[in-house]
Amino acid sequence: MEKTVTINGMKCDGCVNIVKENFESIAGVQQAAVDLEKKSASITSDREISNTELQQALSETKFTVA
Repeated sequence: MEKTVTINGMKCDGCVNIVKENFESIAGVQQAAVDLEKKSASITSDREISNTELQQALSETKFTVA
């Protein structure tokens, strides 16, 4: 399954890496591709991942799923 979400709060490549690492730590996520310019993340997974689950993965960061 593939899902794309908007991420608020990203300003640099370091931000991209934090979001990518946090999303890829979610069970079932195979890959996360994060685009700083578009302020988005595309998640490839073997199950449906909710926006709530994505936000929980970012709970200790300054980033939010829009």
